[in-house]
Amino acid sequence: MWVKPEEVLLANALWVNERANPYFVLQKRKGYGGGGLAGLLVGTIDTVLDSKTPPYRILHQTPGSELSYYISEANNKKEISKDWEWIEQNLMQTLAAFENDEEATDFVRCKIESLVANIVEIKEDDETQRFVTATRKFRKLFNMPKEEKLVNYYSCSYWKGKVPRQGWMYLSINHLCFYSFLLGREAKVIIRWTDITKLERDNNMLFPDTVKISTREASHYFSMVMHSSESYRLIEQLANMAMKQLMQEGGFEEDKMISFRTKKKTSKKMSSLKRDLDARARSEAFRQAFQLPVHEKLDGDEECTLWTPYNKQHVNGRLYLSSNFICFASRVRDLVTVIIPLRDIQVVEKVDNSASGNLIYNAVLVTTKGKMSFTFAQFSDRDFILERISDFLFRQPESKCRTISQSDDSEEQIKFQPALISLFCRRESDDLSPKETVKMHLWDVHFAEYGKGMCMYRTHRTQELVLKGIPDKYRGGMWMVFSGAVNEMASNEGYYGKIVQESLGKSSIATEEIERDLHRSLPEHPAFQNDLGISALRRVLTAYAWRNPNIGYCQAMNIVTSVLLLYTSEEEAFWLLTAICERLLPDYYNTKVVGALIDQSVFEDLIRTYLPSMHDKLETLGLLSMISLSWFLTIFLSVMPFSCAVNILDCFFYNGAKVMFQIALAILDEKSDQLLACNEDGEAMTILCKYLENITNEDSTIPTVKHISSLTPSGDVQSSVDVTGLIEQSYRLFGNISNQVVDKLRLQYRLRVVQTIEDSTKRNVLRSVASDTLCKGKELDDLYILFKEEYLTSCYWRTSQQPVDTADKFDPSRPYYEQYKVDYDQFKTMFLSLSPWATGLHAGVLSLRAFRYLDENKDNMINFKEFVHIMGIMCKGSVAQRLKLLYYLHLPPAFVNDDEEEEVETPTSPNTDLELPSPLPDTTQVPDIKKDKESEIKDKDSQVKDKDSQVKDKDSQVKDKDSQVKDKDSQVKEKDSQVKDKDPQVKDKDQSEVESKTTPPTTLPIETTEPKQVDTTLTDSTANTLLLDSSTPSPDSKSDDYVLDDGIYVNRRRKRTLSERLQSDRKEDYKNVGRMNQVQFIQLWKTLYDMFLDNKDQQNLYHSIASIGTLLLQIGDVGKRFYMQKSVSDETQSYASDVPLSSSLDSRSDLSASPDSGAPFGMDATGADNTSDAVPSAITDSVETIENDKIEKAGNGSNGESGIGVSMYESHQSSESTKSAGSKADGDWSITFEQIMASMLTEPPIVAYFEQQSDISEPVQRMRNRRLQTKQSSPALEATS
Repeated sequence: MWVKPEEVLLANALWVNERANPYFVLQKRKGYGGGGLAGLLVGTIDTVLDSKTPPYRILHQTPGSELSYYISEANNKKEISKDWEWIEQNLMQTLAAFENDEEATDFVRCKIESLVANIVEIKEDDETQRFVTATRKFRKLFNMPKEEKLVNYYSCSYWKGKVPRQGWMYLSINHLCFYSFLLGREAKVIIRWTDITKLERDNNMLFPDTVKISTREASHYFSMVMHSSESYRLIEQLANMAMKQLMQEGGFEEDKMISFRTKKKTSKKMSSLKRDLDARARSEAFRQAFQLPVHEKLDGDEECTLWTPYNKQHVNGRLYLSSNFICFASRVRDLVTVIIPLRDIQVVEKVDNSASGNLIYNAVLVTTKGKMSFTFAQFSDRDFILERISDFLFRQPESKCRTISQSDDSEEQIKFQPALISLFCRRESDDLSPKETVKMHLWDVHFAEYGKGMCMYRTHRTQELVLKGIPDKYRGGMWMVFSGAVNEMASNEGYYGKIVQESLGKSSIATEEIERDLHRSLPEHPAFQNDLGISALRRVLTAYAWRNPNIGYCQAMNIVTSVLLLYTSEEEAFWLLTAICERLLPDYYNTKVVGALIDQSVFEDLIRTYLPSMHDKLETLGLLSMISLSWFLTIFLSVMPFSCAVNILDCFFYNGAKVMFQIALAILDEKSDQLLACNEDGEAMTILCKYLENITNEDSTIPTVKHISSLTPSGDVQSSVDVTGLIEQSYRLFGNISNQVVDKLRLQYRLRVVQTIEDSTKRNVLRSVASDTLCKGKELDDLYILFKEEYLTSCYWRTSQQPVDTADKFDPSRPYYEQYKVDYDQFKTMFLSLSPWATGLHAGVLSLRAFRYLDENKDNMINFKEFVHIMGIMCKGSVAQRLKLLYYLHLPPAFVNDDEEEEVETPTSPNTDLELPSPLPDTTQVPDIKKDKESEIKDKDSQVKDKDSQVKDKDSQVKDKDSQVKDKDSQVKEKDSQVKDKDPQVKDKDQSEVESKTTPPTTLPIETTEPKQVDTTLTDSTANTLLLDSSTPSPDSKSDDYVLDDGIYVNRRRKRTLSERLQSDRKEDYKNVGRMNQVQFIQLWKTLYDMFLDNKDQQNLYHSIASIGTLLLQIGDVGKRFYMQKSVSDETQSYASDVPLSSSLDSRSDLSASPDSGAPFGMDATGADNTSDAVPSAITDSVETIENDKIEKAGNGSNGESGIGVSMYESHQSSESTKSAGSKADGDWSITFEQIMASMLTEPPIVAYFEQQSDISEPVQRMRNRRLQTKQSSPALEATS
């Protein structure tokens, strides 16, 4: 790239000349691919200082001058060579014409400047060029895909052992990475945010600004981090985002609007993602401070003052603006707070400057529809604030007015209840107690002075009234205002009625649990002793479970909702429940109660801080978890009389979650002396329960009802405690606990709690799959970790999430191993990396067949159980199990005929960086075949043609006999019931022709009561018996036990699982495996060639499968001939069926002596198996000939390869010639699994190969650490490119 010429005094310092001519020199910076100490030092300096100096440059210099000019630079040799060639072609001849060097230099400078002026620079809109360069470096160093977005990077030191390595920390959305290159040695660290278990920060003289990041495997220390506070906040934020995504299984989505709004106020060197994350953190703090809906986003904030009419003062503070709210918070904490919904604003206007002084200038007057006025002044840019407010007001939706017809319809269908306390505890004003009357008067005065509703001024006076309790008359409305639920209800008019209608009559697990708990919800109150209260409670709980299936229903929700229904209407109770579950107590009521467990850890930390002696005692007794969960899940409603707990709810809605911790600490502090003297946990629980049961509310208007837990007889009667005093004591002793402190502690403990839940999930998953896989112990553990990482990767880097039904996703009855699933791309990546069979050109096709085989439910996803099952068979299975799996992978549904026609490229998944071995050369061509064998091949081809002609003659004979077969078919059916062995019977010829073109069944699950184990080390005689046994049941059977399902015969009774199908070694099960046709057999042998690639016993293996392949091809041809003879003599078999069973057994010798008898070989006319008693002599002679031919070929070749070449060339050449001629493979040819297995067991190299056990842990670790592997040989070049 051309640059504006600049003077260079030391042209050769840190640079090496690559090319030179009289006027120009091309240089390369030392340390970029060059050796030597100087290059090593330069590379180290550039890495540590993060130097962005391009490695190549061109200087202009003249012979008579020591001054040079810097005119071009580039990051690679290709770009700099392009500039050098342009110089030689366009400038050299012109420069030679100048008389002196000064004129030549002036010409070069002018020419280069003109080139620079004509370059149109494309400036980055979102990120600076420096950050773009860092992003490229990050992706290249750590092999990250483009979907992995870099957030920021910082200079720091990483402690590797006792030696610090200075380098750069890269923080991305899903990973924390570190890279260092010092003195020729590099260090790489990659940590997933989801693997972090603990974050700690320390600062001391020896290790300043040290950050400790702990995972399950190790602890990592980073010190001297640049911008330590900012970087640690970002680390903490990213780690907690990862924990939330781990629970919700979602990916990160960048908010472009937030980054656009905040771009003007942030550093230009900051990435858009960093701006996004900062804006998210600010918006979350904004929502929590003002109890706003979860989707509200902060647009901006500005320093200003607020005129408070109740005390005639200007209060300094900050105004916060969002798309739906104007909020103000005083600089002095809790002095005054104002929340103004834009939906309530009527007018916004400027206020002229005050002539009396400078207190009011640049003011804005906001008037609400309730006739309240708010004056904000001293804005630095009032016009901009007014413009933003006007813009948001313009976007406000118009209020939806319900029509009369709609209102009438809804009332006719469902009548929603008002606050139940107004129906069951109605009192006139004369019946109120004096305290309640005074309390109502104080609130009326407060409303008149500070305003009422959402726009009221919230001051210290408001909090004082809340601590003493809100009157029943105003309680429901104040709960809605203080919790912010009124905003959500106002923005979703009619939502509750609609969702009630949708959920009406729907049945689910949540509705069943709700029905169980309805009559256990506040049973002491009369409102829930009749159908009015029960129906309202049912509707609210069902509607929320319908709204949020992630939470659904939790047992504590019924208690909280029942109290809400006493003071609010149904719709208001629904929105209050929504606010509690989704904002005030997040993640408390989901299936894993993550939020409650986090707050349990927060509570322990607070006890350790404020009551250290109590913490040690409770930890010894084991009470911390017991008391915190029962108290916090129901907000104390289940542990004390609800008339007292509602006062705690008043404070909870006003001040947030910190109130629960304050009350809990106050209770422990009050009973500390007695608790410290306890020796057993039961004694301590009794003390706490009695104390809570005796809490009273002297100002309550509800008739006093003892708590249900206090109805049991108790010994000692303790003095009562007023709830108002308990609340005031908690604020006095522990009021300095703020929601910010609670949130900070929640961030700290979320990591530990979520990882503990993940460990528990892992144990459950491994326990659920232990019986379905041969992998055990550490290997199974490693496979789970890898499988989970691949699943999370799909959540990270995909625009669309995996298709999982919401109702099924959160079904508690769902098996543990169904939680994580992978698609084909991810399965292929793991298969190619872990499977010992994944070698050669066809490994990708084999992975596809394995995926089809495992995907029984056709959802295009594989769960963990299926994955570890097939990996266990491939790596740890017996010979029989492995051969059966390999056999099944070449039968439908795993095998598809289109597989053989695919142009298979390098089998690498698009989502992986793994590099596989080079493709295997075509196995159908063997270069070592000698010329003297060609004649034998031609002879074999002619023999095959002769056999084909014989088959055609047989076909014509079959057609002639077809009508006779149909006439006798009914007789065969009648005699079929007399046969004990239900072997397949004969169908008509037309049907057999159709079935011959369809694929035999992959599974015929006939179950026997007495399994017979087959020894894999079979003798030669047994092997020969299996070779001749063709009594495998045929799909042509008319038995009612089997039906055709998607082209596959399956058992009506029960479909066998994958593990049952593969792990059974019974001889009967071998017979139940479907037959393999010629196309599938050829593909199976291609797979075997790929599997044996690079094996240490490769030549012997190739020789063995060549011999076996030739033998099996000829056995298939022989078997085909007898199957054809079976069809020809169907008439004879039908007549023979009329003969009694004893007669047919007596005539067995006659049947075996005649090769034209209708029964297949090894079977009599009735279909009974007689393989062990009599074998047709023609078959025996044929097999003996085949064996002799096999032995002769194995011994005649000059070496093993010649035998391989002849036999396999024969079979592959036949298939290739068949393809080229455009004809189909021989549809009548087939082979059984028994025959293949028996043949395999006769070859020791094959048996030794399939008996070899493969280690799984090592390839798993290699795959997990693949991003740490350097792709390039020069680390210095990699670090700076």
